[in-house]
Amino acid sequence: MAGSVLSSPREDGTYPDKLNGRQLRSVFEAAERFFDRHRDVINSLNVFPVPDGDTGTNMLLTLRSVLEQGREETDASAGSVMASMARGAVLGARGNSGVILSQFFQGMARGLEEKEELDGRGLAACLELASRAAYASVGTPVEGTMLTVIDHLSRGASRHVADPEASVDLLSVWTAGLHAAREAVSNTPLQLQVLADAGVVDAGGQGVVTILEGARRCMAGQSLGGELDLCAPCLPSGGESAAPDAGVREEYLRTTEEELYGYCTQLLIEGSSLEVDEIRDRLGSMAGSTVVVGTSSLVRLHVHTHDPGPVISYAVSLGTVREANLQSMDEQHGEFLASHRGETRRPASGLASRGEGPAETAQDLAVVAVAWGDGFVDLFEDLGCSLVVVGGQTMNPSAGELMDAAAKTRASQVILLPDNSNVVPAARQAVSLAAEGGDGLAQSLSVLSTRSLPEGVAALLAFNASEDLERNLHSMETAISGMRSIEVTRAVRDSTFSGSVVREGQYIGLVDGDLVSVGESPHSVLQEALAGCAPEEGQLISLYRGEDVGEDEGEDAAESIRLRFPGVEVEQIYGGQPLYHYLASIE
Repeated sequence: MAGSVLSSPREDGTYPDKLNGRQLRSVFEAAERFFDRHRDVINSLNVFPVPDGDTGTNMLLTLRSVLEQGREETDASAGSVMASMARGAVLGARGNSGVILSQFFQGMARGLEEKEELDGRGLAACLELASRAAYASVGTPVEGTMLTVIDHLSRGASRHVADPEASVDLLSVWTAGLHAAREAVSNTPLQLQVLADAGVVDAGGQGVVTILEGARRCMAGQSLGGELDLCAPCLPSGGESAAPDAGVREEYLRTTEEELYGYCTQLLIEGSSLEVDEIRDRLGSMAGSTVVVGTSSLVRLHVHTHDPGPVISYAVSLGTVREANLQSMDEQHGEFLASHRGETRRPASGLASRGEGPAETAQDLAVVAVAWGDGFVDLFEDLGCSLVVVGGQTMNPSAGELMDAAAKTRASQVILLPDNSNVVPAARQAVSLAAEGGDGLAQSLSVLSTRSLPEGVAALLAFNASEDLERNLHSMETAISGMRSIEVTRAVRDSTFSGSVVREGQYIGLVDGDLVSVGESPHSVLQEALAGCAPEEGQLISLYRGEDVGEDEGEDAAESIRLRFPGVEVEQIYGGQPLYHYLASIE
């Protein structure tokens, strides 16, 4: 993996067999990038405990919270960085799979307490603690799920370390655990009938293996590009393996079509003297699919229930509910069925997107953003944007269109993210018209003057629907302050730009709207633009590739950046934006 903190092999060609905190964080950053590319595949496998198609998304959002906290840790020891990442996992855990994944990081953190580095033997010990923590978090553990996979991961690493003839360097132990985990994923249909009926492996288990594989590639110095090697499901009838990409069986979809699942209820409780085990037992008698994790002062819970009211009341009796997230699993199930049948259906969140129909669920605070590029639109929706107005450079929405979009959210307060300098005036006009009662809009609109799509992403990452408007505006403004935005596009005619002569067809690089580089290659122009910003060690460069840029080409660009700017973290993401070969941000 050229250019990362792990990229320089020693003279004998091997890679570090111990990782400090900074290197460990880079390993999981690579795992998150790899996972991001294959999220949709993992979503498509999600039939247990509910066929709602969100396991990949929940695990990805949990990973992003892990890394966001990890980047704030200044101590370079493995123990300190993992402790921060584990806290981020609990704070940002999404869904059943995300909460269980958070316990993987909790166990790793306990194994690395006060340790400067992670080595092979230490990894085996950490994985054993991770497996115990994952099982302990679930009210009624079910085999054939990601719990089983994490357990086999631990067992595989321990067997390897116990073998007197085996190498116990970190990569060897990690790889041994990964092989055991892959085998466990393939066998999940033999343990869980619903998986056999659907003809797929467990989505959470495949998600765990995907994270492990991305990390392994980083440690081995390999590219993160290429297809995901899915685990083939072993089916009960004769034990044969089905094709890994055969998809969910239509017969299973048909038999579950009329099932009702209720609400996925997720809460974060802050209090004192909280008894995690007692809370888990109590909720186990009130709801299904109960996962509860945390400490005496902070508890994250996830349950499935047809009536979330008693669960919320119980949570309020324990302390302050900082976050509450209710999702209709029946709507998500409908989306899941539609996606497997190639049908188009309104997003299961109940909120309109891309201008498709009115929202049906009222809320207190929502975000409406302007974006273009299918990757950006999907990313904005995943990050909690209630509605995306498709537009931007050369296609600017009007103030009226922004007001219509705000009305569709049915929220009492709406934050507008224009995400383009040319759209900012229209967004400000929409705010003024709303304040005057224009079009009878009974809403309060605010605008955060984001001037690029990457700024919009950063603002959404800081958004918390459970906080009030002013606090969110402050957090989002803070998130984009100091960001540098880079654009790489192609000149459509000969011109003079900021005093420089540009020929038609040349690539140009702009930093915060100013021309800084011109050339024949998008990669060289991107590199020169970044060099002018002088990124420092520890900073994050988010690189969004356009609709005409392939995954491998994008990864090559990211690898080149890592090589030129050692110690800088690079995240490569599909944006799908037209006209712009690359968009990037530095923060």
